[in-house]
Amino acid sequence: MASAKSGQGPDIGIMGSGAIGLYVGGMLAQGGARVAFAARGRTLQALGRGLAVSRHDGFKAELKPNRYAAGPADSLAGCDVVLFCTKSGDTEAAARDLAASIRPGATVISLQNGVGNVELLRSLLPDHEIVAGTVPFNVVRLSPNAVHCSMEGAVLVGPSGASVGLEAVANAAGLKLQVRADIDAVQWGKLLLNLNNGLNVLSGLPLRRQFEDPGYRHVLAMAMEELLAALDAAGIRAVGATRTNPRLIPKVLRLPTWLFRIVARQQLRMDDTARSSSWDDLQAGRAPETRFLNGAVSTLARAHGRTAPVNDVICRLVDAAFAAGASPKMPGVDLLELASEAMSARPSVQVDRPSAN
Repeated sequence: MASAKSGQGPDIGIMGSGAIGLYVGGMLAQGGARVAFAARGRTLQALGRGLAVSRHDGFKAELKPNRYAAGPADSLAGCDVVLFCTKSGDTEAAARDLAASIRPGATVISLQNGVGNVELLRSLLPDHEIVAGTVPFNVVRLSPNAVHCSMEGAVLVGPSGASVGLEAVANAAGLKLQVRADIDAVQWGKLLLNLNNGLNVLSGLPLRRQFEDPGYRHVLAMAMEELLAALDAAGIRAVGATRTNPRLIPKVLRLPTWLFRIVARQQLRMDDTARSSSWDDLQAGRAPETRFLNGAVSTLARAHGRTAPVNDVICRLVDAAFAAGASPKMPGVDLLELASEAMSARPSVQVDRPSAN
């Protein structure tokens, strides 16, 4: 196992060395922070050769193995802060591995998709401060030890004793990180965006090209509106990771394509490598996270006397794609037809058809 003990600030552990974990940890390490990755198998072998991180703005860094540590979960035993970056379905198993070695007083910050992970971590690691966080930008894994950030954005974390120190270390390393007092509401806003993850599996397209398809935009708007209705019924507040009001997003998605390009030009500033994490899971043969994303909408809706038929359809189709091991590459107009049929049980809801342009 390589060792890294230069630099100032806390010792930082990365639990979950996927695209997000490798990017966040790699950026911190290249800036001089002491970083240890919990990794195994092909990823651990690859980290023994080094780690490459790159960004849409042309930034590139290649780290030699002596710039960080890598090994099993007990490699994080001396860490002051652990960034928990596993898939939601792996939270329980990974937390139990971490519990066996994490030092007393260490803070765990969840940077996972979906909602509910923080509560699960608190139940499994009751003697540690658990902090919510989210990563609202896209990271693509180019190889086992190379990751690329394909769009602009900042890591967002909740307030804690460790958060301010982590913010200083991250920003000094060129990794944008902000402490948000409203992180719980931000997580719901992030879930709104994550409802597109499964759609990216179904389209088989890079994200920017998928957003050119009015059918896919309309289905995403429908899925988002189901979440917003469920949040209203539950009395839960959602805010955007940026200044965009989450309630405006479905309206923007329904604009004609030419106008959508103008209004959403800031959000479309991504390169052609951008794909969803669910697409990466499909390519790697991992289990889908859909039940923690679109499935969470359905669960919340049912708990408050509502339904979420569009999100149910997305879950079903994504599960079928993962079972087949390939994207169906479904045309947006076909997906919109399926979503519209699912909505037909709610005659009071008017489904707007997208314009051809």
